[in-house]
Amino acid sequence: MDSNHPERDAWEALVRSAFRRSWRGRLRVTDGPGRRSQAALWGLVHVLWAAADLRELGAVVPLDELVGLVKTFRRGAGFAAKPRTRRRYFDDNAWLGLVALALPDPGLASELLSFVKTGEDPSGGILWVEGGTSRNTCSTASAAWLASSLADRAFAHRVMEWLNATLRGSDGLYADSVEGGRVEPAVFSYIQGAPVAALSALGRIDQADATARSSLALFRDERLWHEPPPFLAIWFRALLTVPTVRAEVSSLLAAYVDRLRRDGLDTGSGLFTRGGVGTYDRKPTIDQAAIVQLLVMRTRI
Repeated sequence: MDSNHPERDAWEALVRSAFRRSWRGRLRVTDGPGRRSQAALWGLVHVLWAAADLRELGAVVPLDELVGLVKTFRRGAGFAAKPRTRRRYFDDNAWLGLVALALPDPGLASELLSFVKTGEDPSGGILWVEGGTSRNTCSTASAAWLASSLADRAFAHRVMEWLNATLRGSDGLYADSVEGGRVEPAVFSYIQGAPVAALSALGRIDQADATARSSLALFRDERLWHEPPPFLAIWFRALLTVPTVRAEVSSLLAAYVDRLRRDGLDTGSGLFTRGGVGTYDRKPTIDQAAIVQLLVMRTRI
């Protein structure tokens, strides 16, 4: 890997392993080497986020083609989770909206927020998926993050108030979800990051700081190393928005990236699959795209 531009090398490895062309020349992005089917929207969100980040550094990336590919997932006002299906997840659409903020078509972010808002449950919070009953931190906090980025502060405040009252623990950490009155207590990095970013954007720095510090204490050493890279990309991106912890977050990110390059890189493929590094469902594409984002973040600190 070129030590001067590891983020570009990682992107090229992603392109080699996952980008395919149809006989008509249309772009497809698979889940990785040896995979033939089109990656799901959640994976494409991370590929698109990586491409948008690289473009900001001046790299040449097929951003327009990737946006065009993502738009094939549109189903009415929102985007489906997979090709040739109609099931729409509100968190997928909120994450895509956050990426859309960095795209040439900023109107897409507003459209997606309008759709995500239709997932607000009458008793509070944002549903995870259309037709479901689970209200999740990942859907509610990502919606609040997107809304606060688009100056819809009233909506962002409202859903964050519900989230804080329902899924935030006394330690400042957020549980995964609630369904039928039962709270799923699982804690992941990205469901701490999204509330932090939303609270920070809303000016609620004390709350953002408390959750950031609690999650920084938790995601260290081997737990950090084994966390899926897509979760960490969201977590680090969010925590870097909080001035009170930025120095500590930057130091932790630098150490994590150093270990990635030392222990995680398969020099033959250019993919980060070695050393027991975390993975999301063993899908190299989403992991590599997230690592590209992390490498770009490293260049900015």
